[in-house]
Amino acid sequence: MSRTRPRVRTWRRTLRALALTGRARAALSGADDGGADTARSGLGGAGGNGEGLLHLSPGPHGTALREDRGPLAPARLLRPRQGRLGDCWLMAPMLALHETAPERLRALLREEPGGIVAVQLPGMDRPLRVDRRLPVEAGGGFCYARRHGANPGWAGVLEKAIAGHVAGDYRFLQRGLARFGFELLLGERVRTHLTVPSAAQILAWQAQGRALTASTHPLSSLVPSAAGPLPRNHVFAVIGADARSGHVHLRNPWRPDDVLVLDARRFRRGVLSVDVTAPLR
Repeated sequence: MSRTRPRVRTWRRTLRALALTGRARAALSGADDGGADTARSGLGGAGGNGEGLLHLSPGPHGTALREDRGPLAPARLLRPRQGRLGDCWLMAPMLALHETAPERLRALLREEPGGIVAVQLPGMDRPLRVDRRLPVEAGGGFCYARRHGANPGWAGVLEKAIAGHVAGDYRFLQRGLARFGFELLLGERVRTHLTVPSAAQILAWQAQGRALTASTHPLSSLVPSAAGPLPRNHVFAVIGADARSGHVHLRNPWRPDDVLVLDARRFRRGVLSVDVTAPLR
């Protein structure tokens, strides 16, 4: 009996596919019976006991999979925190949505019996069904997305579903653009501004209920900040601004509870582009 290899989309192919429609498109894998740590997918199945579930390997930093038994999405939705994957293009939009319209994130998830979660990405006709077995490091700690200060929960499940959907596995989720992170989560087109906006413009967008992210460039590490040099090729959630001083307030998905304040000059020097959603509320 022949075995089919999973069909994996590289990040470049995925971004081109998303750019055609401005929303998520299915990137379905084939079946592979090579064991629990092999990426394999069967989407849309009706039953339990693993039928119709999306399975992924532990990825580049994980050594095994362990069930997350903590809360999924309790009443207080903790901020998402980026783990050891380089998927800030996805985690920063999650963080920006958490600031602006957290109900949009909660609406993507539906718990099913047996620890299964159905993840309904807006660009898909039917949900992705995933279990809560998530990658851990050698010491047993979860190593990718999590609820800040807590178990992976909704952030880990959502990251897992998107990794399987657009990339086939965690490894290939590590490069992307923030606008496509927003489009996966919202199913709506997002505008990228290459002219860095003023604090007044940021405040005007936020008053309209829009979520924003800011992406740095390869030389942004030359720009100092209160938290050290700005990380290069990284994405931040934009959470506010001060119209009088011109300062811009950011959250880094690595440390989502901290607020980084940049003056207008450093913001212009360190940021390549800003992505802005449509009004969300």
